[in-house]
Amino acid sequence: MAVKSIKDIARLSGFSVSTVSRVLNNTGRFSDQTRDKIIKIAKENHYSQNIIAKGMRKGSLAIIGILVPDITNAYYAAIVKKCEQYFFEKDYLTIVCNTERNAEIEEKYIAKLSNHIVDGLVVISTQRAISKNRADLPTVFIDRSPKLSNNTITASSDNYAGAVIAANHLVDRGCYPIMLTNKNNEFSSNKSRILGFTQTVKSRGINKPIIINSKTNSDEIYLVKDKIFKQIKKLLKEHQKLGIFAINDNVASYIYQAAIGEGIRVPEQLSIVGFDDTPVASKLQLTTIRQNTSEIARVSSTNLLKILKRENILEHKFTIPVSLVKRKTT
Repeated sequence: MAVKSIKDIARLSGFSVSTVSRVLNNTGRFSDQTRDKIIKIAKENHYSQNIIAKGMRKGSLAIIGILVPDITNAYYAAIVKKCEQYFFEKDYLTIVCNTERNAEIEEKYIAKLSNHIVDGLVVISTQRAISKNRADLPTVFIDRSPKLSNNTITASSDNYAGAVIAANHLVDRGCYPIMLTNKNNEFSSNKSRILGFTQTVKSRGINKPIIINSKTNSDEIYLVKDKIFKQIKKLLKEHQKLGIFAINDNVASYIYQAAIGEGIRVPEQLSIVGFDDTPVASKLQLTTIRQNTSEIARVSSTNLLKILKRENILEHKFTIPVSLVKRKTT
């Protein structure tokens, strides 16, 4: 006879249903001998508890929702993978939702997940507005800066410091620095990078910093290649050597390969610094600003679980240090 419920385990072990329940849920009092016998019978008969039923009894399904704008993006994927691993070690399952950088899709996911499906959320959002559908659900926002509450945490790299490091590195290499951004300049992470770059180059004697906005997503920058390289070539006539600080590695990698195709020598004429340190940066040997995805994931996961366990949290905003990885593009 198949063992499908604790009633079956109780029948086989000779213990009451309540005793079997206490052992399997590790609650209440019971002897080691009782526990060993019940666990042995459960394992021998391949008994598995219904996680939904168990969660409803406990008032928690031990499931975390993770919203990501683009799971194919290496930076996002690294954070999601490490969060998943951490939650799994702590006996939490995860539901990963790819929002396609779409505000409507993100809202729908949050509304559905908040309806007693998940215990908490990790939101890597690219939307300007923060969802109102969270129903006061414990949430970690990565690379966003919403208004904080007792059940909200933010975790992000030190984007400002990363831009300062990149700008100084380009100037120190004898470059006239410019910055290349995408259309998402309203996001807090991009704003910090732009501010860090602007203030730094001004402090180095460049009164009118040049920022080129592709007005596209990072993976669509090829659509405006001619426009961008028209500006780059014009600036190369005015300056002996240019240095581009790209808003991320996707942009940096495209500019690097396109520059070679245009006959521009890297780094002799054009130096390039990216941001993230994704696998493509390593493959192409791009100089970049490394984001510590392991630490971002650890801080996000550990503190979300602290909220769920109602532990005291002294800090709700976490800023993770970044570092320069120098390779052949500078």
